[in-house]
Amino acid sequence: MRSKTLLIVIVTLFLVGSFTATGLAKEKWVVFSVKNIVNPFWKACWTGGQRAAAEYKDIKITYTSPPKSDNIAEQTRMMEDIILKRPDAIVFVPVDYKALVTTVEKMNKAGIPVFNYCNEMAGGKYEIYVGSDDERLAYELAMYMFKKIGGKGNVIVQDGVPGAITAQMRHKGFMKAIKETPGVKLLMAQPADYNRLKGMQVMENLLQRFPKIDLVLAANDEQGLGAIEAIDAAGRLKEIKVTGIDANYDAAQSILQGRLFASADYAGLHQGYLATKAAIKYLRGEKIPKRIILPVLIVDKANAKEYSVPFETRKLLDYGEMSKKYGVW
Repeated sequence: MRSKTLLIVIVTLFLVGSFTATGLAKEKWVVFSVKNIVNPFWKACWTGGQRAAAEYKDIKITYTSPPKSDNIAEQTRMMEDIILKRPDAIVFVPVDYKALVTTVEKMNKAGIPVFNYCNEMAGGKYEIYVGSDDERLAYELAMYMFKKIGGKGNVIVQDGVPGAITAQMRHKGFMKAIKETPGVKLLMAQPADYNRLKGMQVMENLLQRFPKIDLVLAANDEQGLGAIEAIDAAGRLKEIKVTGIDANYDAAQSILQGRLFASADYAGLHQGYLATKAAIKYLRGEKIPKRIILPVLIVDKANAKEYSVPFETRKLLDYGEMSKKYGVW
């Protein structure tokens, strides 16, 4: 009996000793996906993922992005290659929330847990979704701006990538706000593909077409900043207010300079951080919420200074607080 008890004690000590201070038996590999390496928003997400992993000594994190921005076929191929390498977890954003369902189902079949962020999947199994409410984000930003222009005026909507669910929902939010504000007239809604150059080119054409524009609602900061360049070159910056979405570094600087009027914080840094933190918690056997939907925050001159610092040094949201306040356990 004594020898059996001794054996149990030895085995218990071995098992306890085999775990690190963070609770994992060995280094775990987390793959973090982004849609492209061009848009600063994805840099924010990736920085958030890195900062979450840096809190643990036994977490290895690597990122993957399609060489061609937002390319479904390339993301599909890359993720299928990664599945064969068997990472411990995948923090995943799909280029297309429907087209990548089959790929997520392959992750499920391989036994790799998926942690979805930014664009919620239309199918497949994922342990958590972390994101913002795009429709509400656009709606509240538009309503904020309509007050700034006195509840009336001519409005341009610059949509994002037509196939992206974020662009579709932001368009819906903008349209809802316009419908609820009788004094606002929609001149044109045209996509600029979340791209700064495209935002400038689209705006150049619209400026020639419409002599009176009061407000441009851009679906992200990059195309909003592009629109600003075109408007400034036409000498009409004082008469036209422009907004974006993301609250990236360049946008915050532009707001402080009096060029971009406002943005909405899409919280890429926090989405990346919280989704990765949830993945690590899950790998440690801890309970995580099924969803975290972040609150809407409008960024203007009053608070833009907080956003005019690099993603690496911005203050992070508290995982526990966000999980309890905005998540569903």
